[in-house]
Amino acid sequence: MPLPAPPPPAALRAALRHGTDDLHMRLDAGIGPLTTKAEYLAYLQGSFAFRAAIEPALHAAAEAAGWAPIRLAPTIAEDLATLGLARPRPVTAPALEGLPAIAGALYVLEGSALGGVLIARRAAALGYGPDSGAAHLHRQTARPGRWRAFLAWMEGHDLDPRPSVAAARTVFGVALLAYGQAPDPAGPRSKPKANGT
Repeated sequence: MPLPAPPPPAALRAALRHGTDDLHMRLDAGIGPLTTKAEYLAYLQGSFAFRAAIEPALHAAAEAAGWAPIRLAPTIAEDLATLGLARPRPVTAPALEGLPAIAGALYVLEGSALGGVLIARRAAALGYGPDSGAAHLHRQTARPGRWRAFLAWMEGHDLDPRPSVAAARTVFGVALLAYGQAPDPAGPRSKPKANGT
């Protein structure tokens, strides 16, 4: 019996969004509103623990697949040094094999730049800017069109959404650990759709 054809590209993006939204919401809630300096400093240390783990595991494979992710860990390290904070130990990175898994992992990293715009504003309100502990946010958000370029790259491949979603959930789990939360081993939960659909 032949395997079913891969879904259209928009279905991959929707599968990634719906397959990870529970972990995304947990991560956002755990990081907090970032309205105090203590919250921002905890966010900065968690960001280093996450990025220093995931970026080396992902960078070479992603470039080989035709996408160059931004390495933020070195800039976050500079931000930590600027603020007199020690670098936390990176969490353990997952193994990411195959283009669908690489795309799923990149979906998490590239998507984080969207939230980075809001975080940069909140950091600025606390007195953190490009030269005072938030250089990584300015680097991360310097290209507003990057997200669309990434989606075009991802959607240019016929990818099975299952390994993509599994990898994205794994990367979100790594982020939860880095920010001091335990990932949920139960996996995604079924949720009622809005408007009864």
